[in-house]
Amino acid sequence: MEYRVGDTVVEPTLGICNVEGIRRMKIDGSEEDYFIFMSGKARVMVPRSQLDRRGIRKPMTKADIKKIFNTLKMPIQPSRGDARQTYLNYRDIIKSGDPVRICKLIRELYVLDEMDDLKGKEKEIMEQAMTFLTDEILFVTDDSKTKIRGEIEECLEKMYKKKVEKDSSKGKSSSKSKG
Repeated sequence: MEYRVGDTVVEPTLGICNVEGIRRMKIDGSEEDYFIFMSGKARVMVPRSQLDRRGIRKPMTKADIKKIFNTLKMPIQPSRGDARQTYLNYRDIIKSGDPVRICKLIRELYVLDEMDDLKGKEKEIMEQAMTFLTDEILFVTDDSKTKIRGEIEECLEKMYKKKVEKDSSKGKSSSKSKG
């Protein structure tokens, strides 16, 4: 995708930012265009060849946000594996900046939190993921941060309620088949 100076994009480490400039630079004998992304006081330069790999993209549309809210309501069964590997996977999801993957991560961490099984570093990651998603939705919808955060939490509550109902109905049907 081509970006121009003045475009608004999502850069996973910065969130919503603007294309401040494009500079042709020669590094290690190789000449390439570098995009300069600015968010607040933070500035990042990314070579054109790395834009896709870094997850640089246009912000979500209102239709994308509607899908995100629907996805947030879908029950999920979190899996626990090696704690270190799980943490690294969570970090990769955050770094990807992919709202669908971040949405799934939030659902998983929310369920673990409701089950009192959320570890210290996971709480940090959940907060980062929530902030990332909230900020992008805020940019697109222009609603208040409080309203957006409330809508996300409402979706998560609905998701957890469905999950509990689904789990309890599975328990009832498996105990009936044993009897």
